[in-house]
Parts: sequence; structure tokens; C-alpha cells
Amino acid sequence: MLDKPLFSNLSQKVYDVALLGLVTLMYILLCAEADMYVPAFPQMIQYFGVEENQIQLILSLNFGGLCIAGLLAGPLSDSYGRRSVLLGGLLLFVFSSAGCVYTNDFNLMLIWRLLQGVAASIPMVIGAATFLDKYSAEKAAQLVGVINSVISASMAGAPVVGAWISQVFDWRANFTVIFMLALISFLGTLMFIEETLPSDKRKEFRLGAVLKNYVKLAKSFEFMCYTLIVNFPFTAVVVYIANLSVIFVNHIGMSLEKFSYYQATTMGTFIIFSLVSIKLIGKKGLDYTKNLGGLLAFIGSVGLFYTSQAHLTNVTMICSFMALVAAGGAMMAGTFGMKALSIFPEINGTAMAMMTGVRQLLAAGLVVISEILFDGTIAPVASIIFIYAVACVISYMMLTMRSSFVAESSPS
Repeated sequence: MLDKPLFSNLSQKVYDVALLGLVTLMYILLCAEADMYVPAFPQMIQYFGVEENQIQLILSLNFGGLCIAGLLAGPLSDSYGRRSVLLGGLLLFVFSSAGCVYTNDFNLMLIWRLLQGVAASIPMVIGAATFLDKYSAEKAAQLVGVINSVISASMAGAPVVGAWISQVFDWRANFTVIFMLALISFLGTLMFIEETLPSDKRKEFRLGAVLKNYVKLAKSFEFMCYTLIVNFPFTAVVVYIANLSVIFVNHIGMSLEKFSYYQATTMGTFIIFSLVSIKLIGKKGLDYTKNLGGLLAFIGSVGLFYTSQAHLTNVTMICSFMALVAAGGAMMAGTFGMKALSIFPEINGTAMAMMTGVRQLLAAGLVVISEILFDGTIAPVASIIFIYAVACVISYMMLTMRSSFVAESSPS
């Protein structure tokens, strides 16, 4: 019963369009959940009476929830199907978003944000898994590129819209918008999205087997290296966004409206290069696209680090180098992800959950580190991004050398 949408007599083409549209909407929701209210951080600091570094707990606890629940979301969907698990996650998202709208206590806000993270992990994991159920790795990567461009447009516009909403209404109105997006996603899934994982491909849910699969993934050098690399763009942007409004508004003295445009340049660049990556995958292939994206992202991280170490406070320079990180990240996002998921195609849901869990753990941990190191400048953020970029380069070099060694050792 749960495998069938309420409107189950429509054509397959309509279901495919609905799947693409609703998965895109869910990722827009997830981006708004992480990005939209950030320009209102100064307002929230004043409203709740907390310190500047405390407000970032709203982000880090949310990512903690994403990490914890995401590890179960994939295996549950591998066992019980994508649709029923997705509906449960979206329903929790609706209730936790309502909690964020109505709370007046900072500690309660943190609890609701934790629950929101738990709920958000489910569409984040299952959305990508549905594409892998239906399409080839190359087609799935191209669809991820299409979705990335739409998502990036929403992420670019979200801080602008969030700043405007905060000025006209207050910070709370941002969470009202998130609540409405969650409700639409839930109702749309209930009415239109069909099950993408056939019953004969499902696996019995056994905690021991789930843990065994996670151990299998964790022991795979290739999978973990690709996971570390593919999560770099997301983590870099999250750490950057978590600190930027307080730095630009409270310490540099920029207006909230002007700040929102500077922040939007990062995701605007992501839009352009998400579209570029779609063309490059078709013409040059996955390997060429991921390598070029990695190079651009590394150059941007080096430039941002240099700017911080030279004590330069030119906001245009800061945003330009971060835009370069975003440009490379857009080209890396789908390509490295498909490389990682292709290693264990029989447990795609679990593998996607592992990648997502590592991503949220990294994001939460690095945001906390940025809180501890926060000094009102971009330096801690730039250092974190640069160190992560170097770790990615080392990982990729090790993967390349390992691949070459295996090729040379194989009998001709």
C-alpha cells in the first residue's frame, strides 16, 4: 500500500517528472534549512541573548542530527523501500520545522534543530538513491548536475530572501517558509512519488548486517578516500556560511542586505559550474570533469588561505576565492560521488548513507572548531578549508598511485 502514490493511474513519464521535480524540491528545502536563516544570525543573537559563537550551535547540532539518522536512513530504505521511509522523514521534518517557528527558548530551538537534522537526513540520502535505482551512473551524475544547478539557484537566492524576510518581518519568518516547503514536499511525495526499489531487490533489515556493511565500507580505502573528497565542497561552504554573516555584519560593519548579495556570489558560481559539469561529463567524461573541478577548488582554497594569512580584509577578494572553491566543488559533487557509489552498487542506500553521515560529521565537527577558533576574521575558516583541501589532494594522489600499482601488477 505504501509503495503506491495516491494518484497511481498516471503515466510512467509523469511519475519520472514528478520524481525529478520533488527530489529537486526536497534538496531546495534542505538547502534552505541550512542557508536561508543565516543572515538573521545577528537578530537571533539579540533575541535569544546568546554569544556570537553559541549561535552556530544551530548549525552544528543540526548536522549532528543529519549524521546520526543518516546512517540508518539508507539501510532502512534498502529494506523497507524508498517511499515509506521518505514519507516518515518528511513528516518529522514538518513537525520539527513547526517547532522552530514557535519556540521562544534557545535550548528548545537547539532540540528542534537536532530533530530537523534527523528528519533532513532521510530525503538527503533517499533522494540520490532513487536516481541510482532508476538510471545508470552517468545518467544519475548528469541528473545530479541538473539538480545542483537548481539547488544552487535556491541557495544563492535563499540568503537574499532570508535577509529581506528578516528585515520586513523577523528571523522566525524564515522558519515559517521552511515549514511550508516541508509540508509541500510531504504532500507531493504522498500524492505522486512511487516506489523505485522493487520488492525482490530489498534486503532484510538486520542490525548486524547493517553494521557489517558499514564496516565493509569503512575498510574500503578507495570508498573512504572518494567520500572524503566528495564531501569537501559541501563542508567548505557550510563552514564559510556559518561564520560569514557575523564576520561581515558584526565585525566589518556591512549591511544585512549587502551581505546577502556577497554570500549569494558563492552559490551563483556553483550554478554556472553545475551546468558546465553537465556538458563536460557528456563530452569529456567523469574523470576529466572531476579532475578539473578538484584543481579549481584547490586553487580557490589556497587563495583564500593566502588572503587570510596576509591579513587582507577585502571582501571582494575573500568572496572571489570562495567562489572558485564553489566552482570546482560544483564539478566535483556529482562526479566523485558517482565514483564512490559505483564501488559497492549492491548496497547503494547504505553507501549513500555512509557518505552523507561522514559529510554531516565533518560539517558539524569543523563548524564547532570554527566556533572555538572564531576571532572575528576569515582566518580560522580559511585555515580549515585549506587543511581539508590538502587532505583531499593527498587522498587523491594515494588513490592514483594505488590504481597505477594495481594496473601494473595485473597480468596482461
